[in-house]
Amino acid sequence: MAHKECHDVGQWVSENVTQQVEQCVEQDCDWWCLCCNKWLCFLAWVVVVVVTWVVTTVCEIVGDVIDLAANIVRGLIDIVVGIFTLDWSRIVAGFGEIVGGVIAFVGELIPIALGLTFVGAFVDAGEAWALRRYVRRLLTSTYGESDPDGLQQMLTALGLSGGGGFGFRLEALARRSFIRSDFAPRGAATPALVGWVANGLDLKMLAGFTRPLWWDRGWPELVADGGGDISESDIDAYIAAGGQGEGVKQFSLFAMSTSDLRSRLDCADAHSSELGLIFRWTVEDTMLEQQNQVVVDRNAFPPVLPESPFGRIQSSADPAGARGEVAKPLSIAGFGFLDGTGMGISAHLADATILEPDDSGSTDFPGQGITGTDFRYRKPDIAFKYTAIHEIGHTFGLGHVDGLLRIMYTNADDAHKSIASGSSWWQYLTHGLEAGFILDEGKKAWDYIVANVDASRLETRAF
Repeated sequence: MAHKECHDVGQWVSENVTQQVEQCVEQDCDWWCLCCNKWLCFLAWVVVVVVTWVVTTVCEIVGDVIDLAANIVRGLIDIVVGIFTLDWSRIVAGFGEIVGGVIAFVGELIPIALGLTFVGAFVDAGEAWALRRYVRRLLTSTYGESDPDGLQQMLTALGLSGGGGFGFRLEALARRSFIRSDFAPRGAATPALVGWVANGLDLKMLAGFTRPLWWDRGWPELVADGGGDISESDIDAYIAAGGQGEGVKQFSLFAMSTSDLRSRLDCADAHSSELGLIFRWTVEDTMLEQQNQVVVDRNAFPPVLPESPFGRIQSSADPAGARGEVAKPLSIAGFGFLDGTGMGISAHLADATILEPDDSGSTDFPGQGITGTDFRYRKPDIAFKYTAIHEIGHTFGLGHVDGLLRIMYTNADDAHKSIASGSSWWQYLTHGLEAGFILDEGKKAWDYIVANVDASRLETRAF
Protein backbone atom coordinates (compact mmCIF):
# COMPACT_ATOMS: atom_id res chain seq x y z
CA MET A 1 0.00 0.00 0.00
CA ALA A 2 2.84 2.41 0.85
CA HIS A 3 4.41 1.90 -2.58
CA LYS A 4 1.07 2.58 -4.24
CA GLU A 5 0.95 5.95 -2.49
CA CYS A 6 4.46 6.70 -3.77
CA HIS A 7 3.35 5.81 -7.28
CA ASP A 8 0.28 8.01 -6.94
CA VAL A 9 2.48 10.96 -5.97
CA GLY A 10 4.70 10.47 -9.01
CA GLN A 11 1.68 9.95 -11.26
CA TRP A 12 0.06 13.17 -10.02
CA VAL A 13 3.23 15.13 -10.76
CA SER A 14 3.44 13.54 -14.21
CA GLU A 15 -0.15 14.36 -15.07
CA ASN A 16 -0.28 17.86 -13.64
CA VAL A 17 3.26 19.21 -14.04
CA THR A 18 5.66 17.11 -16.11
CA GLN A 19 3.43 16.74 -19.17
CA GLN A 20 2.68 20.45 -19.18
CA VAL A 21 6.40 21.25 -19.13
CA GLU A 22 7.02 18.77 -21.94
CA GLN A 23 4.36 20.47 -24.06
CA CYS A 24 6.23 23.70 -23.39
CA VAL A 25 9.46 22.10 -24.69
CA GLU A 26 7.63 20.95 -27.83
CA GLN A 27 6.42 24.45 -28.73
CA ASP A 28 7.90 26.36 -31.67
CA CYS A 29 11.25 28.09 -31.16
CA ASP A 30 11.63 31.79 -30.53
CA TRP A 31 14.47 32.18 -33.00
CA TRP A 32 15.23 35.75 -31.95
CA CYS A 33 16.69 34.39 -28.68
CA LEU A 34 18.07 31.10 -30.05
CA CYS A 35 15.12 29.06 -28.73
CA CYS A 36 15.46 30.44 -25.22
CA ASN A 37 11.81 29.59 -24.58
CA LYS A 38 12.49 25.88 -25.15
CA TRP A 39 15.69 25.92 -23.09
CA LEU A 40 13.87 27.41 -20.12
CA CYS A 41 11.16 24.76 -20.45
CA PHE A 42 13.80 22.02 -20.62
CA LEU A 43 15.46 23.37 -17.49
CA ALA A 44 12.08 23.34 -15.74
CA TRP A 45 11.60 19.73 -16.90
CA VAL A 46 14.94 18.73 -15.34
CA VAL A 47 14.04 20.44 -12.06
CA VAL A 48 10.65 18.70 -11.95
CA VAL A 49 12.21 15.28 -12.59
CA VAL A 50 14.84 15.83 -9.88
CA VAL A 51 12.33 17.03 -7.28
CA THR A 52 9.98 14.17 -8.13
CA TRP A 53 12.84 11.68 -7.76
CA VAL A 54 13.76 13.06 -4.33
CA VAL A 55 10.17 12.93 -3.08
CA THR A 56 9.40 9.47 -4.46
CA THR A 57 12.75 8.04 -3.31
CA VAL A 58 12.14 9.12 0.27
CA CYS A 59 8.63 7.70 -0.01
CA GLU A 60 9.93 4.41 -1.44
CA ILE A 61 12.52 4.02 1.33
CA VAL A 62 9.78 4.48 3.92
CA GLY A 63 7.67 1.99 1.96
CA ASP A 64 10.55 -0.50 1.91
CA VAL A 65 10.87 -0.26 5.69
CA ILE A 66 7.12 -0.81 6.07
CA ASP A 67 7.29 -3.76 3.67
CA LEU A 68 10.16 -5.29 5.64
CA ALA A 69 8.24 -4.95 8.90
CA ALA A 70 5.09 -6.36 7.29
CA ASN A 71 6.99 -9.34 5.83
CA ILE A 72 8.53 -10.11 9.21
CA VAL A 73 5.16 -9.87 10.98
CA ARG A 74 3.39 -11.99 8.34
CA GLY A 75 6.22 -14.50 8.45
CA LEU A 76 6.08 -14.79 12.24
CA ILE A 77 2.30 -15.21 12.15
CA ASP A 78 2.62 -17.98 9.54
CA ILE A 79 5.32 -19.70 11.60
CA VAL A 80 3.29 -19.57 14.82
CA VAL A 81 0.04 -20.66 13.15
CA GLY A 82 1.90 -23.39 11.27
CA ILE A 83 3.39 -24.74 14.50
CA PHE A 84 0.02 -24.90 16.25
CA THR A 85 -1.72 -26.47 13.24
CA LEU A 86 1.20 -28.70 12.21
CA ASP A 87 1.12 -26.99 8.83
CA TRP A 88 4.79 -27.41 7.86
CA SER A 89 4.42 -25.74 4.49
CA ARG A 90 3.08 -22.66 6.25
CA ILE A 91 6.06 -22.66 8.60
CA VAL A 92 8.45 -22.81 5.64
CA ALA A 93 6.43 -20.07 3.91
CA GLY A 94 6.80 -17.91 7.02
CA PHE A 95 10.58 -18.28 6.99
CA GLY A 96 10.52 -17.57 3.25
CA GLU A 97 8.62 -14.33 3.83
CA ILE A 98 11.09 -13.17 6.46
CA VAL A 99 14.24 -14.10 4.53
CA GLY A 100 12.78 -12.85 1.27
CA GLY A 101 11.76 -9.59 2.90
CA VAL A 102 15.28 -8.96 4.20
CA ILE A 103 16.86 -9.80 0.83
CA ALA A 104 14.36 -7.57 -0.96
CA PHE A 105 15.03 -4.68 1.44
CA VAL A 106 18.79 -4.86 0.86
CA GLY A 107 18.32 -5.34 -2.87
CA GLU A 108 16.11 -2.26 -3.10
CA LEU A 109 18.59 -0.05 -1.24
CA ILE A 110 21.66 -0.87 -3.36
CA PRO A 111 20.61 1.01 -6.54
CA ILE A 112 19.38 3.94 -4.43
CA ALA A 113 22.66 4.12 -2.52
CA LEU A 114 24.63 4.04 -5.81
CA GLY A 115 22.50 6.85 -7.22
CA LEU A 116 21.36 4.71 -10.14
CA THR A 117 17.67 5.30 -9.52
CA PHE A 118 18.42 8.99 -10.20
CA VAL A 119 19.33 7.92 -13.74
CA GLY A 120 16.20 5.78 -13.80
CA ALA A 121 14.04 8.81 -13.02
CA PHE A 122 15.21 10.56 -16.20
CA VAL A 123 14.87 7.34 -18.20
CA ASP A 124 11.28 6.92 -17.00
CA ALA A 125 10.39 10.53 -17.75
CA GLY A 126 11.98 10.30 -21.20
CA GLU A 127 10.23 7.02 -22.05
CA ALA A 128 6.87 8.31 -20.86
CA TRP A 129 7.38 11.34 -23.08
CA ALA A 130 8.41 9.11 -25.99
CA LEU A 131 5.33 6.88 -25.56
CA ARG A 132 2.99 9.87 -25.62
CA ARG A 133 4.65 11.18 -28.77
CA TYR A 134 4.40 7.73 -30.36
CA VAL A 135 0.69 7.44 -29.57
CA ARG A 136 0.03 10.94 -30.90
CA ARG A 137 1.83 10.11 -34.18
CA LEU A 138 0.07 6.73 -34.43
CA LEU A 139 -3.36 8.28 -34.00
CA THR A 140 -2.54 11.09 -36.41
CA SER A 141 -1.35 8.71 -39.12
CA THR A 142 -4.43 6.50 -38.61
CA TYR A 143 -7.17 9.14 -38.28
CA GLY A 144 -5.62 12.46 -39.28
CA GLU A 145 -6.92 12.46 -42.85
CA SER A 146 -10.03 10.32 -42.54
CA ASP A 147 -11.44 11.86 -39.33
CA PRO A 148 -9.63 15.02 -38.20
CA ASP A 149 -12.43 16.04 -35.83
CA GLY A 150 -12.43 12.59 -34.26
CA LEU A 151 -8.66 12.77 -33.93
CA GLN A 152 -8.90 15.94 -31.87
CA GLN A 153 -11.47 14.27 -29.60
CA MET A 154 -9.11 11.32 -29.14
CA LEU A 155 -6.18 13.55 -28.25
CA THR A 156 -8.32 15.31 -25.67
CA ALA A 157 -9.85 12.12 -24.24
CA LEU A 158 -6.43 10.49 -23.91
CA GLY A 159 -4.84 13.53 -22.28
CA LEU A 160 -2.54 14.21 -25.22
CA SER A 161 -3.87 17.73 -25.55
CA GLY A 162 -5.31 19.85 -22.79
CA GLY A 163 -5.15 18.53 -19.21
CA GLY A 164 -5.95 15.42 -17.27
CA GLY A 165 -2.83 13.40 -17.94
CA PHE A 166 -2.10 10.83 -20.64
CA GLY A 167 -3.75 7.45 -20.51
CA PHE A 168 -6.50 5.27 -21.98
CA ARG A 169 -9.02 5.16 -19.12
CA LEU A 170 -10.54 1.71 -18.70
CA GLU A 171 -13.42 0.51 -16.54
CA ALA A 172 -11.92 -2.79 -15.39
CA LEU A 173 -13.67 -5.62 -13.57
CA ALA A 174 -12.05 -7.94 -11.04
CA ARG A 175 -14.09 -10.96 -10.00
CA ARG A 176 -13.06 -12.74 -6.78
CA SER A 177 -14.17 -16.32 -7.36
CA PHE A 178 -15.91 -18.37 -4.70
CA ILE A 179 -17.88 -21.58 -4.46
CA ARG A 180 -20.93 -22.17 -2.25
CA SER A 181 -21.38 -25.47 -0.51
CA ASP A 182 -25.19 -25.31 -0.90
CA PHE A 183 -25.39 -24.08 -4.51
CA ALA A 184 -27.51 -26.39 -6.66
CA PRO A 185 -28.53 -25.82 -10.29
CA ARG A 186 -32.24 -25.52 -10.88
CA GLY A 187 -33.87 -28.92 -10.59
CA ALA A 188 -30.84 -30.62 -8.99
CA ALA A 189 -31.38 -32.68 -5.86
CA THR A 190 -27.88 -32.24 -4.43
CA PRO A 191 -25.41 -29.35 -4.30
CA ALA A 192 -23.22 -28.94 -7.36
CA LEU A 193 -20.08 -29.10 -5.22
CA VAL A 194 -20.88 -32.69 -4.22
CA GLY A 195 -20.94 -33.70 -7.87
CA TRP A 196 -17.72 -31.82 -8.56
CA VAL A 197 -15.98 -33.68 -5.74
CA ALA A 198 -17.27 -37.00 -7.08
CA ASN A 199 -15.89 -35.93 -10.47
CA GLY A 200 -12.40 -35.44 -9.12
CA LEU A 201 -12.32 -31.96 -7.57
CA ASP A 202 -9.97 -32.04 -4.55
CA LEU A 203 -12.02 -29.91 -2.16
CA LYS A 204 -9.69 -30.42 0.80
CA MET A 205 -6.71 -29.16 -1.17
CA LEU A 206 -8.78 -26.28 -2.55
CA ALA A 207 -9.76 -25.32 1.01
CA GLY A 208 -6.15 -25.43 2.20
CA PHE A 209 -6.23 -28.63 4.25
CA THR A 210 -4.31 -30.91 1.89
CA ARG A 211 -1.21 -28.83 1.28
CA PRO A 212 1.30 -29.11 -1.55
CA LEU A 213 4.79 -27.68 -1.14
CA TRP A 214 4.68 -24.13 0.20
CA TRP A 215 5.71 -22.41 -3.02
CA ASP A 216 2.93 -24.10 -4.97
CA ARG A 217 0.01 -23.96 -2.54
CA GLY A 218 -2.92 -21.58 -2.65
CA TRP A 219 -4.10 -19.40 0.22
CA PRO A 220 -7.90 -19.49 0.10
CA GLU A 221 -10.41 -17.89 2.45
CA LEU A 222 -12.92 -20.32 4.00
CA VAL A 223 -15.98 -18.76 5.60
CA ALA A 224 -18.66 -20.67 7.54
CA ASP A 225 -22.29 -19.67 7.17
CA GLY A 226 -23.37 -17.82 10.29
CA GLY A 227 -19.78 -17.36 11.51
CA GLY A 228 -17.30 -19.68 13.15
CA ASP A 229 -14.65 -21.91 11.61
CA ILE A 230 -14.75 -24.79 9.18
CA SER A 231 -12.40 -27.63 10.07
CA GLU A 232 -11.04 -30.47 7.97
CA SER A 233 -13.47 -32.82 9.71
CA ASP A 234 -16.34 -30.51 8.73
CA ILE A 235 -15.26 -30.88 5.09
CA ASP A 236 -15.11 -34.67 5.50
CA ALA A 237 -18.60 -34.68 7.04
CA TYR A 238 -19.94 -32.49 4.23
CA ILE A 239 -18.61 -34.85 1.58
CA ALA A 240 -19.79 -37.99 3.40
CA ALA A 241 -23.32 -36.59 3.85
CA GLY A 242 -23.64 -35.44 0.25
CA GLY A 243 -23.68 -31.82 1.31
CA GLN A 244 -27.03 -32.06 3.08
CA GLY A 245 -28.55 -33.10 6.37
CA GLU A 246 -28.66 -32.08 9.96
CA GLY A 247 -25.32 -31.07 11.43
CA VAL A 248 -23.66 -30.49 8.04
CA LYS A 249 -21.95 -27.10 8.07
CA GLN A 250 -22.40 -24.92 5.01
CA PHE A 251 -19.69 -22.57 3.83
CA SER A 252 -18.29 -20.30 1.15
CA LEU A 253 -14.77 -20.87 -0.16
CA PHE A 254 -13.04 -17.86 -1.75
CA ALA A 255 -10.02 -18.22 -4.03
CA MET A 256 -8.15 -15.55 -2.07
CA SER A 257 -8.78 -12.83 0.46
CA THR A 258 -9.90 -9.37 -0.56
CA SER A 259 -6.56 -7.94 0.59
CA ASP A 260 -4.64 -10.48 -1.49
CA LEU A 261 -6.65 -9.53 -4.58
CA ARG A 262 -6.17 -5.85 -3.81
CA SER A 263 -2.38 -6.31 -3.72
CA ARG A 264 -2.51 -7.62 -7.31
CA LEU A 265 -4.73 -4.79 -8.49
CA ASP A 266 -2.54 -2.18 -6.77
CA CYS A 267 0.45 -3.61 -8.61
CA ALA A 268 -1.48 -3.42 -11.88
CA ASP A 269 -2.30 0.23 -11.18
CA ALA A 270 1.35 0.98 -10.38
CA HIS A 271 2.56 -0.33 -13.74
CA SER A 272 -0.35 0.39 -16.08
CA SER A 273 0.97 3.89 -16.79
CA GLU A 274 4.06 2.29 -18.38
CA LEU A 275 1.68 1.08 -21.09
CA GLY A 276 -0.37 4.29 -21.19
CA LEU A 277 -3.35 2.67 -19.43
CA ILE A 278 -5.37 3.84 -16.42
CA PHE A 279 -7.70 1.40 -14.64
CA ARG A 280 -10.71 2.07 -12.48
CA TRP A 281 -11.50 -1.23 -10.82
CA THR A 282 -14.86 -2.63 -9.84
CA VAL A 283 -14.37 -5.62 -7.54
CA GLU A 284 -17.13 -8.20 -7.26
CA ASP A 285 -17.42 -11.54 -5.47
CA THR A 286 -18.54 -14.05 -8.08
CA MET A 287 -19.92 -17.51 -7.39
CA LEU A 288 -18.69 -20.17 -9.79
CA GLU A 289 -21.37 -22.34 -11.35
CA GLN A 290 -19.43 -25.02 -13.21
CA GLN A 291 -16.54 -27.29 -12.28
CA ASN A 292 -14.40 -26.18 -15.24
CA GLN A 293 -14.49 -22.63 -13.84
CA VAL A 294 -12.98 -23.72 -10.52
CA VAL A 295 -9.80 -25.49 -11.61
CA VAL A 296 -9.27 -24.19 -15.12
CA ASP A 297 -7.81 -26.07 -18.06
CA ARG A 298 -5.52 -23.41 -19.47
CA ASN A 299 -5.61 -25.10 -22.87
CA ALA A 300 -9.39 -24.66 -22.95
CA PHE A 301 -9.79 -21.30 -21.24
CA PRO A 302 -11.60 -19.22 -23.90
CA PRO A 303 -14.75 -21.45 -23.85
CA VAL A 304 -15.09 -20.77 -20.09
CA LEU A 305 -15.42 -17.01 -20.60
CA PRO A 306 -18.82 -16.80 -22.37
CA GLU A 307 -20.53 -18.92 -19.72
CA SER A 308 -22.35 -17.47 -16.70
CA PRO A 309 -21.26 -15.78 -14.48
CA PHE A 310 -18.56 -14.25 -16.72
CA GLY A 311 -20.62 -13.67 -19.85
CA ARG A 312 -17.83 -12.40 -22.10
CA ILE A 313 -18.64 -11.88 -25.76
CA GLN A 314 -17.19 -14.00 -28.57
CA SER A 315 -16.32 -12.17 -31.78
CA SER A 316 -17.91 -14.97 -33.80
CA ALA A 317 -21.26 -14.16 -32.17
CA ASP A 318 -20.98 -10.37 -31.87
CA PRO A 319 -17.85 -8.76 -33.42
CA ALA A 320 -18.72 -5.24 -32.25
CA GLY A 321 -19.47 -6.39 -28.71
CA ALA A 322 -16.23 -8.35 -28.49
CA ARG A 323 -14.24 -5.33 -29.70
CA GLY A 324 -15.93 -3.20 -27.09
CA GLU A 325 -14.75 -5.54 -24.33
CA VAL A 326 -11.11 -4.94 -25.21
CA ALA A 327 -11.62 -1.64 -23.36
CA LYS A 328 -13.32 -3.44 -20.44
CA PRO A 329 -10.60 -5.74 -19.06
CA LEU A 330 -11.71 -8.70 -16.95
CA SER A 331 -9.48 -10.24 -14.27
CA ILE A 332 -10.75 -13.37 -12.53
CA ALA A 333 -9.16 -14.17 -9.17
CA GLY A 334 -9.33 -17.94 -9.41
CA PHE A 335 -8.37 -21.14 -7.62
CA GLY A 336 -5.80 -22.55 -10.01
CA PHE A 337 -5.21 -24.69 -13.07
CA LEU A 338 -5.27 -28.33 -14.07
CA ASP A 339 -1.54 -28.42 -14.76
CA GLY A 340 -0.99 -27.61 -11.09
CA THR A 341 1.78 -25.10 -11.72
CA GLY A 342 0.34 -22.31 -13.83
CA MET A 343 -0.08 -18.83 -12.39
CA GLY A 344 -2.52 -17.40 -14.91
CA ILE A 345 -4.08 -17.50 -18.34
CA SER A 346 -5.33 -14.86 -20.72
CA ALA A 347 -7.41 -14.69 -23.88
CA HIS A 348 -6.99 -11.80 -26.32
CA LEU A 349 -9.25 -10.78 -29.14
CA ALA A 350 -7.17 -10.46 -32.29
CA ASP A 351 -3.93 -11.61 -33.86
CA ALA A 352 -0.85 -9.68 -32.78
CA THR A 353 2.91 -9.78 -33.16
CA ILE A 354 5.19 -10.02 -30.15
CA LEU A 355 8.54 -8.41 -29.44
CA GLU A 356 10.61 -11.52 -28.75
CA PRO A 357 10.16 -14.64 -30.90
CA ASP A 358 9.19 -17.99 -29.43
CA ASP A 359 11.27 -21.16 -29.67
CA SER A 360 10.28 -21.65 -33.29
CA GLY A 361 11.39 -18.14 -34.17
CA SER A 362 7.83 -16.93 -34.71
CA THR A 363 6.50 -13.60 -33.51
CA ASP A 364 2.89 -14.50 -34.28
CA PHE A 365 0.44 -14.25 -31.36
CA PRO A 366 -2.90 -15.64 -32.60
CA GLY A 367 -6.05 -14.17 -31.06
CA GLN A 368 -8.89 -16.22 -29.56
CA GLY A 369 -11.76 -13.91 -30.46
CA ILE A 370 -12.56 -13.08 -26.83
CA THR A 371 -10.95 -11.25 -23.89
CA GLY A 372 -10.48 -12.14 -20.23
CA THR A 373 -7.88 -13.30 -17.72
CA ASP A 374 -7.69 -15.70 -14.78
CA PHE A 375 -4.94 -15.78 -12.14
CA ARG A 376 -4.26 -17.49 -8.83
CA TYR A 377 -2.62 -16.33 -5.60
CA ARG A 378 0.74 -17.53 -4.38
CA LYS A 379 3.32 -16.33 -1.90
CA PRO A 380 5.62 -14.45 -1.68
CA ASP A 381 4.26 -11.20 -3.06
CA ILE A 382 7.67 -10.00 -4.20
CA ALA A 383 7.61 -12.71 -6.87
CA PHE A 384 3.92 -13.16 -7.63
CA LYS A 385 2.27 -9.76 -7.22
CA TYR A 386 2.53 -9.18 -10.98
CA THR A 387 0.12 -11.92 -12.05
CA ALA A 388 -2.85 -9.66 -12.79
CA ILE A 389 -0.93 -7.05 -14.80
CA HIS A 390 1.04 -9.81 -16.59
CA GLU A 391 -2.17 -11.41 -17.85
CA ILE A 392 -3.65 -8.01 -18.75
CA GLY A 393 -0.50 -7.41 -20.80
CA HIS A 394 -1.49 -10.44 -22.88
CA THR A 395 -4.98 -8.95 -23.27
CA PHE A 396 -3.36 -6.01 -25.06
CA GLY A 397 -1.24 -8.16 -27.38
CA LEU A 398 2.00 -8.52 -25.40
CA GLY A 399 3.92 -11.79 -25.36
CA HIS A 400 6.45 -13.42 -23.05
CA VAL A 401 9.96 -12.01 -22.79
CA ASP A 402 13.37 -12.86 -21.35
CA GLY A 403 14.43 -11.34 -18.04
CA LEU A 404 13.22 -11.89 -14.49
CA LEU A 405 12.52 -8.18 -13.88
CA ARG A 406 10.30 -7.84 -16.94
CA ILE A 407 6.59 -8.07 -16.11
CA MET A 408 5.95 -10.27 -19.16
CA TYR A 409 8.59 -12.81 -18.09
CA THR A 410 7.39 -16.29 -17.17
CA ASN A 411 9.13 -19.36 -15.79
CA ALA A 412 6.56 -21.68 -17.36
CA ASP A 413 8.29 -24.74 -18.83
CA ASP A 414 6.65 -24.39 -22.23
CA ALA A 415 7.74 -20.75 -22.63
CA HIS A 416 11.50 -21.43 -22.42
CA LYS A 417 12.33 -17.88 -21.41
CA SER A 418 15.71 -16.97 -19.95
CA ILE A 419 15.83 -15.55 -16.44
CA ALA A 420 18.50 -13.04 -17.50
CA SER A 421 18.48 -10.28 -20.10
CA GLY A 422 20.19 -6.95 -20.59
CA SER A 423 16.93 -5.06 -20.12
CA SER A 424 16.27 -6.93 -16.88
CA TRP A 425 19.67 -5.99 -15.44
CA TRP A 426 19.07 -2.39 -16.48
CA GLN A 427 15.68 -2.55 -14.78
CA TYR A 428 17.34 -3.60 -11.51
CA LEU A 429 20.07 -0.97 -11.65
CA THR A 430 17.60 1.86 -12.28
CA HIS A 431 14.54 0.64 -10.33
CA GLY A 432 15.68 -1.91 -7.78
CA LEU A 433 13.81 -5.22 -7.61
CA GLU A 434 10.57 -3.82 -9.04
CA ALA A 435 9.75 -5.37 -12.41
CA GLY A 436 8.39 -3.24 -15.23
CA PHE A 437 7.47 -2.79 -18.87
CA ILE A 438 9.81 -1.27 -21.45
CA LEU A 439 8.98 1.45 -23.98
CA ASP A 440 8.70 -0.98 -26.88
CA GLU A 441 6.01 -2.92 -24.99
CA GLY A 442 4.04 0.29 -24.55
CA LYS A 443 4.28 0.91 -28.29
CA LYS A 444 3.19 -2.66 -29.05
CA ALA A 445 0.20 -2.32 -26.74
CA TRP A 446 -0.89 0.88 -28.50
CA ASP A 447 -0.47 -0.70 -31.94
CA TYR A 448 -2.89 -3.35 -30.71
CA ILE A 449 -5.30 -0.83 -29.15
CA VAL A 450 -5.53 1.37 -32.23
CA ALA A 451 -6.03 -1.69 -34.44
CA ASN A 452 -8.74 -3.29 -32.28
CA VAL A 453 -10.60 -0.59 -30.35
CA ASP A 454 -13.34 1.40 -32.07
CA ALA A 455 -12.56 5.04 -32.78
CA SER A 456 -15.68 6.12 -30.86
CA ARG A 457 -14.28 4.55 -27.69
CA LEU A 458 -10.93 6.26 -28.12
CA GLU A 459 -12.80 9.56 -28.46
CA THR A 460 -14.46 9.07 -25.06
CA ARG A 461 -12.86 9.62 -21.66
CA ALA A 462 -14.47 7.01 -19.41
CA PHE A 463 -13.71 8.92 -16.19
